[in-house]
Amino acid sequence: METSDLVALLRDNGAKIRKIEGQFFMRHGWINYSLPQLAEVPVNRRLVQMLKWRYPISVIKTGSKIKNGHEYILRTDSYSLEGFRKQTRTTLRKSLSTCEFKRPSLADLVSFGLQINRQTLKLQKRTDSILTDQRLWEKYISSFFDQPDTIIQGAYRNGVLIGYAICYKLGGKHYFHLQHIDRKYGTYYPMNGLMYCVINQVLANEGSIEVSDGIESFVPMPTLNKFKRYMRFERVPITRVYVLHPVFVTLFYSIVYVYVHILRKRSVKSQLIRNILNLYYGHRLMSRIVSRCV
Repeated sequence: METSDLVALLRDNGAKIRKIEGQFFMRHGWINYSLPQLAEVPVNRRLVQMLKWRYPISVIKTGSKIKNGHEYILRTDSYSLEGFRKQTRTTLRKSLSTCEFKRPSLADLVSFGLQINRQTLKLQKRTDSILTDQRLWEKYISSFFDQPDTIIQGAYRNGVLIGYAICYKLGGKHYFHLQHIDRKYGTYYPMNGLMYCVINQVLANEGSIEVSDGIESFVPMPTLNKFKRYMRFERVPITRVYVLHPVFVTLFYSIVYVYVHILRKRSVKSQLIRNILNLYYGHRLMSRIVSRCV
């Protein structure tokens, strides 16, 4: 799949995507993301000037020697059971022996996939109508179903779809896109088996793989991050910068000054304040990178 194919697919499903200074950006609520979100985008003064007055927050993964985040990456040419630690081997064997893994039917993804999405987003306390609205989800998953360089794997238990994973190839690298399971069947570890089967399917076709399982969140998720490491993904340093509207810069600076310079807080319990600190420092990093541009 090429970037233009991904952009066309997302636009066809209602995504608000614009091309600014030769780079694609997708708006989701208040936040504007560089697209593809996990691909590096060069940052320069003109791009920053065009973004900061148009959007409250723009998020860009870029290349820099200064790192401020982590992405979970697996690079390997072998993904056999013997390569995992004992505990992970045990859960993988249970997953592979109690679930059936195969390409799901479109009908199962439309029906059971929708139920799984609604359950997942409810547990995560977030909203995304493309995943939870029946009409939008059917159109979205149908768009992905026959895409080249895309693997869709389903986990079944007694003939019922209990989880699915989508992985696509873009620019020589693979990306996990959606990985959702029905939590009622969590004791069978369907997610472990899904990732194992998808990665081995790519290895069977290509011989080696570089696959991303996303960027580490602002919100601490120790259980999820531990799971990724147990599945042999490495925590690779990356650079992610934030272009803030000038109003937000002024507001966030005030908050940062109070917490860091006046209260001298070494740790902050409020997740909202931690998010603001991360956004502001990511904005400062962007300014440093741009200042070095000729």
